[in-house]
Amino acid sequence: MYSKLFRCVIFPLMELSQGTKIQKYLKWLEKTQWWRSEELEELQNKRLRSLIRHAYENVPYYHRLFKELKLRPDDIKTKDDLHKLPVLTKETIRENLSEFIAKNIPKSQRIEAHSSGSTGEPLKYYIDKQSYSYGWAQTFRCWSWAGFRLGDPYVKVSLNPRIGFKKKLQDRLMKCTYIYASADITKETFPSLLKIIENAKPKIIRGYASSIYIFARFMEELNLRPNHTPNAIMTTGEILFPHYRELIESIFNTQVYDGYGGESTPIAFECEEHNYHLCDETVIVEFIGRDNQQVSEGEMGEIVITNLVNYAMPMIRYKIGDIGTPSKDLCSCGRGLSVMESIKGRDTDIVVTPNGGFLVVHFFTILFEHIEGVEQFQVIQDKIDRLRIKIVKNEKFTDADLNYIISWIKRHAGDEMEVNIEFVDSIPPARSGKRRFVISKFWNRGGEKL
Repeated sequence: MYSKLFRCVIFPLMELSQGTKIQKYLKWLEKTQWWRSEELEELQNKRLRSLIRHAYENVPYYHRLFKELKLRPDDIKTKDDLHKLPVLTKETIRENLSEFIAKNIPKSQRIEAHSSGSTGEPLKYYIDKQSYSYGWAQTFRCWSWAGFRLGDPYVKVSLNPRIGFKKKLQDRLMKCTYIYASADITKETFPSLLKIIENAKPKIIRGYASSIYIFARFMEELNLRPNHTPNAIMTTGEILFPHYRELIESIFNTQVYDGYGGESTPIAFECEEHNYHLCDETVIVEFIGRDNQQVSEGEMGEIVITNLVNYAMPMIRYKIGDIGTPSKDLCSCGRGLSVMESIKGRDTDIVVTPNGGFLVVHFFTILFEHIEGVEQFQVIQDKIDRLRIKIVKNEKFTDADLNYIISWIKRHAGDEMEVNIEFVDSIPPARSGKRRFVISKFWNRGGEKL
């Protein structure tokens, strides 16, 4: 009853007061997901041409860039022409922020936003209400793949405290139970938190993958199981490791649907078949290799995105800082949306070996997952031939474990790789609250990239 009232009356009134069009775009996206891939590509190219023209005419940075490169807007007709423009970095945006803001978009339509800063200083940027609306419409479309409809109750687990009357009122109207995943949540305090989640009877639970995994760990150790089974767990914000998914699905007795995005741009979501579908209607995604060209199917490349609907501050060919692999497969779900094979992690999650190979973050999570004596770990690469591995150990850790860790890494990284183990009492999370398993300082200093 409330869901229908919310969709027909409450949410339209909320949108009217905020100047958004989420519900309108959601209805459109529910249709376009079934378009043929050729139709979606035609839409992308049409939107790209419009964005390029707008950026050239109204954004000082891009007007200057096109002049320096001796390019005209008509030189970028399709996404295959994007290679003519350089990749955009966070550093370039920070150094030229005011020049990225479109002159023809009024302040009333701009929304200030910040990245989480999981690998360093947060990035300040702007989106407009159109982009904000499309972003939430893409998210709600993904939730609908798990059976969620606007107005259904859900739980949001966040690393930030909820402040402000408007946000709290919005939560109440949207039947959102907000959980602040602070350090105060321990194995002892978790049972009371679980009751709050159960009382909400959520259709879905959404949160950072690591936060939901920690909840599942608490439940496993305390031999607790939820009295209410949600339709799905929606993870976001960081890598969903295989052992995360396995434990969460086992404990909550439901499926995990992973989502991926950055800088207020939804990029990909898992469907019912658990393939990552790209949000083709609103973003172009490139996977760039050493030669600044698109990598082949199944190869790893740096993820570069172009948000097609943010006119307040266009970010064309923005290097988001993640590594992924493209796919040309069509999903059996029947949607025409492009498919991404996998997300390998951030570019700073990649260890580059002396012999020119690389070890992704999954290599280390799988290694330490099966060593009972390790509570936490963090791998730091500060030189091409040296790794420092911080370990929080327990009473089960043995010398055999130590020898196994070193020998296993050397087997895959090469004997030239120096492996130093440091035992520590704790490993604090990054300022964003996210846990960083691998920090490749060598990569940040300009070493050879993929």
